[in-house]
Amino acid sequence: MIELLLVIVIMGILAALVLPNSNPSLYDQLRSTAHVLSADLAYGRSLAVTNNSRYKFTFDEANNRYVLQHSGGNAALDKLPDSPFRNPDDPPDEYIVKLDELPQIGMVARIAAVGTLSGTYTQVDDLEFGPLGETTRTGPTTIWLAAGSGPDTRYLPVTVDPVTGLTEVGDFTAKAPPEM
Repeated sequence: MIELLLVIVIMGILAALVLPNSNPSLYDQLRSTAHVLSADLAYGRSLAVTNNSRYKFTFDEANNRYVLQHSGGNAALDKLPDSPFRNPDDPPDEYIVKLDELPQIGMVARIAAVGTLSGTYTQVDDLEFGPLGETTRTGPTTIWLAAGSGPDTRYLPVTVDPVTGLTEVGDFTAKAPPEM
């Protein structure tokens, strides 16, 4: 009986040490924010294909937000279509997503870096889709999301293929984005 109690106490101590470090809400927050970002990128891509024009996302790391705007030559397309996800206070020519205002289940996910790979990683602040759904860059563009602080910071990359414009959510990692 004493041996069984000792095993239970040791298991309880080990569980108490491991659970705070696993932080499932951090993983869930990053994953859900990555899916929101992927859906918004797909929306911008579909607008570009549907309207045979260009649409650009501008990433603002300092304010933890991104903005979708029409960037093509046809001024009639500058006003974005109505969307149930758009904030009614946004200008009619912008779709603004503030990551701080997304539903939270834990720590706020933030934009850690945006870069493109063409030989080496280069920091960028925008991503533009063309009329065929492609991006205007030759290399893939990666948006790195982060949550947590200090050594507990975790990252999740969302990569956009330059040819198809499709997104892929990468693996949850403790490794910071490459230096750009």
